[in-house]
Amino acid sequence: MGDDALRAAREMAADLDPSTAAARIGADWDEHAKRLTLPFLGSTASITYPDFEVAVSDRPAPSHIAALLVYHMAMSDGSLPIDSWMSFADLPNASFYVTAFRGYASRRIARHYSSKAESLDRAVQHLGGEAIEGLGDRAWIIHALPRVPIALLWWGADDEFEARAELLWDKTAANHLTTDGCAVLGSWLTSLLVAFE
Repeated sequence: MGDDALRAAREMAADLDPSTAAARIGADWDEHAKRLTLPFLGSTASITYPDFEVAVSDRPAPSHIAALLVYHMAMSDGSLPIDSWMSFADLPNASFYVTAFRGYASRRIARHYSSKAESLDRAVQHLGGEAIEGLGDRAWIIHALPRVPIALLWWGADDEFEARAELLWDKTAANHLTTDGCAVLGSWLTSLLVAFE
């Protein structure tokens, strides 16, 4: 995703009613400011209407993040998460992305936090994530967007295996984002986690 994707997302969203779109994605709509705001990975994102300028923490968002958020605004059907998880490979048409995604997301997290699970816990909490039980050695749910949670699973290294991480998606994720949008979101989450230390 980049400038071309952002232009396409803006075209897709051009005829939306912004208050309806805000309700679907769990955002607040400010009629006076003509701006939606929503939580985004421990920060606040804003999208102006009708020009679709995107900011994160009051700074202009990179084009791939802007495209991600405008596509989300344009395509979300408002489905609530169901707390049932699937791997990235199970997203629609994900086969093209799987190997690359695991390299720049799951494996990157595992390499960076290989012997530092406590530091990973602090990084996840910094992004508003919370521990959940029953998945991996440790697991957290991170509310990347109000309707798009991501589960992060962690297995610590032992005598036979290296540390391993896995990102899982709520089974409603495709109701809110394209598969490449999910890849961008997972990559951005990974970058924030790795940058925490």
